[in-house]
Amino acid sequence: MAMGFRLPQRNARLVFSGDYQGAEVVVRLNLPIGTFMEFQDIVADPKSGVAVYEIFAKSGLVSWNLEDEAGAIPATMEGLRRVDPSFATLIIQKWTEAIQNPPVPLVETSANGKSLEGALVETATG
Repeated sequence: MAMGFRLPQRNARLVFSGDYQGAEVVVRLNLPIGTFMEFQDIVADPKSGVAVYEIFAKSGLVSWNLEDEAGAIPATMEGLRRVDPSFATLIIQKWTEAIQNPPVPLVETSANGKSLEGALVETATG
C-alpha cells in the first residue's frame, strides 16, 4: 500500500526591532488555500474588523514570547486581545508579507546527511 505525501508545515519566526525588540512571533506560512482566500477577502473589506485577527489566531499564530503586566500572554485569540493594536497590526502585516513572499528556508543537514524538515525560518522585521 503506497503512502501519501504529507504536506510539510512551514513556519517563520518574526523578530522585531525598536519598541518591540526581543519579541518573537512564530507564524505558519503554508495556510490551506481556502483559508488564505478567506483571509484575502476579509482584508479587502474595510468593515472586516475582528475577523482578520480571528483567522490569524486560529490559522497563522503558532507561538510567541509576549508578556504583559499580568504575565505570559497565551498565543490564542484571547491572548491577542491583550496585545496593543499597533503591535497586533504590525504582526498581521509582517505575517501577510511572509506568506506572500516566503523567505528562503534555512535548511540544515542532519548527521545522516538528510535535510531536516520543517526548519524554522527567521524573518527580521522592523
